[in-house]
Amino acid sequence: MSFFTKKEEDDYTFDTRDILIVFDDEQKTSDICTISHIDHESVIVAGKYKIPLLDCVVTTGLDGRNYFYNAPTQSILETKRLAELERNMVLEQITSYRPPVLPSSMDWTKGILVGLLFVAIIGLMF
Repeated sequence: MSFFTKKEEDDYTFDTRDILIVFDDEQKTSDICTISHIDHESVIVAGKYKIPLLDCVVTTGLDGRNYFYNAPTQSILETKRLAELERNMVLEQITSYRPPVLPSSMDWTKGILVGLLFVAIIGLMF
């Protein structure tokens, strides 16, 4: 039965085969990473970079698109900081679960409405 067999694919595969190449002008270093997500405004490498899409030069390679980000050191540090901030916000939202608060048994508004209903029913009888 195919329902009970384990998938052969790796659990850490990404949606795209696109890569991000970050080139640091000042230190003459580069970093090549697989892109985990692309939306209409940014290119995201999970937990490492979040770079505005308009700042990238896009080319086509054999395996997919290549996004080049040519920037100074300060800009690269800022994109790393933004990616870390986004990752921390997601983790905070996941871990900040609070169980639902059950409503109290009887509050004043319900008590007053029940009392007025009782008085109205007695008033209709007489």
